[in-house]
Amino acid sequence: MGFGLLLALMLGMMYFNQKEELNYKQQQQSDTLAQKKLEIVDSLALQANSDTIAHLAGDSSSLVVNEPEEISTIENEFLIVSFTNKGAYPVKAELKKFKTYDGRPLLLFDGKRNLMDYSFKSTNGHVVNTKDLTFISSKTEDQKVIQFTSAQAQITYKLDLNSYLLNVTLMPINSDKSQNYSLQWDAESLMTERDIETQKMYSNVCYNLEKDGYDFFAITEKKDKKFNESVKWLSFKQHYFNTTLITSSPIISKADVTAEPIVNKDTSTRLLSDFHSSLSIVPNNQIEFQLFYGPNDYKLLKSYGKDLEEIVPLSYGIFGFVKYINKWIVMPIFDLLSSMISSYGLVILILTFIIRLLMSPFSYKSYVSSAKMKALKPEMDELKAKYGEDKQAFGVEQMKLYRQAGVNPLGGCLPALLQLPVFFALLSFFPHSIQLRQEKFLWANDLSTYDSILDLPFTIPFYGNHISLFTILFVITSILMSLYSMNMTADQSNPMMKYVPFVMPVMFLGIFNKLPAALTYYYFVSNLITLILQFVIQNYIIDPDKIHAQIQAKKSEKPKESKFMQRMQELQKQQQEKLKKQNPK
Repeated sequence: MGFGLLLALMLGMMYFNQKEELNYKQQQQSDTLAQKKLEIVDSLALQANSDTIAHLAGDSSSLVVNEPEEISTIENEFLIVSFTNKGAYPVKAELKKFKTYDGRPLLLFDGKRNLMDYSFKSTNGHVVNTKDLTFISSKTEDQKVIQFTSAQAQITYKLDLNSYLLNVTLMPINSDKSQNYSLQWDAESLMTERDIETQKMYSNVCYNLEKDGYDFFAITEKKDKKFNESVKWLSFKQHYFNTTLITSSPIISKADVTAEPIVNKDTSTRLLSDFHSSLSIVPNNQIEFQLFYGPNDYKLLKSYGKDLEEIVPLSYGIFGFVKYINKWIVMPIFDLLSSMISSYGLVILILTFIIRLLMSPFSYKSYVSSAKMKALKPEMDELKAKYGEDKQAFGVEQMKLYRQAGVNPLGGCLPALLQLPVFFALLSFFPHSIQLRQEKFLWANDLSTYDSILDLPFTIPFYGNHISLFTILFVITSILMSLYSMNMTADQSNPMMKYVPFVMPVMFLGIFNKLPAALTYYYFVSNLITLILQFVIQNYIIDPDKIHAQIQAKKSEKPKESKFMQRMQELQKQQQEKLKKQNPK
């Protein structure tokens, strides 16, 4: 039952995550002098551009449509954002604190297909699309603010001093405010990780609606979504990074979103998926929102508010409850350890010991129950010899023996099942922990992806095209645990029992081979600790002779009747009587 339930839950979670998918507290440095300087420069820039706007508005020929394209950049400690004057929108974003798996600069997006086009109707009845305009640009001295000006609109972009946020301000000129504006936002995701299939699997569109709250959909196939209510934020998420449009007031009244994977075997293009959206904007003299270009760091996203941390999938659907284990137990311990220890391999090792210590009461009960069951083997053999092929009579006497000995036949199974939520919580935590990205330990060059010790020139069905050593070690220890557990089982008459220890490990071999090295390393260490604990407890703590003596002593006592055992006995007696009526001698 335990093996079957574990397999069903495991495959269910893997299927759900693939099909449906899924802080550092914001560092604020109060630099009053620098902020005042920035405000003064902004004010001067706005004043200067006001004169430019007035000049352009009075001269319709000043649309500078023949001006050549210019690419301008602004940057802070975390970001370099590039803009084109042909449409005045960001065309490239580089995250300065991160690199791709092969050491290149990490670009969140790159190219003019990453479009932001504002559309509105002017008072003279003409439709204005900013992508068709050529703007005049000006930057502040500190390279953190850039302003684009034309006769029809002014667009300002401002980077926060120490943040992944880009503040956007749109000022339409002579717009008709009786009709909604619109924003076309298109984007493409780029390959940044070693395993392109895993990165595609964790690509999502996430959103937070005014009434319905947070939700997401996985980009596994072309999918369209229509939102007919106010959108708080909309995110185009990769595995470890995301681009998110955030509103501080309800300016997006409805939205149409389309996303699809890019089917291209040529990985040199580095393209993964397409994102297209059409947003209806409530008209105003000035439209303001923010763009987040940054990592899927739970604490960082949480520091911005608005439930942005939901972008990091700590578990969803039928396994949604395990995210609280991650939020309240796993993540606080992990963050505390990583703040004191530089090696994440050691952090995971200590985390494993702590979790096993927390689980030790359940484990100990399981080991004691197994020992008691094995101690009853002589009595069980006597019952088999006495009742032979009469399975019903044997079952009744077996339950009676358990009652007399004070043994719960589910005592070894239930504690193991209680540990499953932790198993699935870690199955969600490690694959999405950006702290492990590109962290080395032993032979694993990157704990956030599989630890290949040998890349195969071919692909083995269900297994893959590489050999993960941590996965092999995990599978070997799983087999040893299963063999040990089978050896502790009192009843080994079922011929199928000899195959049971190999069923789950074989499944693990295929499932875990592509999972992050951090996860398979954790499970290997956890299995190793379990084997050591089982050996120590069974050989030096639990005394089988003493347990057997206690069981024999309890036989003379009046057994405590439990409703469960009574019900089991009643069912067995009813079944036995039914069989006798069907097969009278």
